[in-house]
Amino acid sequence: MQTPRFQPEPNLAPLREVFNRYRAESGMTFDELAEATGISRRTLLNISSGTYHGDLSTWLVLARVWGASLDDMFAAVWE
Repeated sequence: MQTPRFQPEPNLAPLREVFNRYRAESGMTFDELAEATGISRRTLLNISSGTYHGDLSTWLVLARVWGASLDDMFAAVWE
């Protein structure tokens, strides 16, 4: 019988930097991003400041709008 491998917990703190980098690269304002995604401006500001990490639905919508993959966006949480 194999012993289960320890699975480290993801460090969600880097999501703040990921969000800010993608938003800056897109050139979108918070208002433009809110309009394009349907995510409230307040939620986007909270992700940007790191007070909220978002949920899977939030990141799926952001990835689609920015033309990014979730693998690329979430790689930083495992580093």
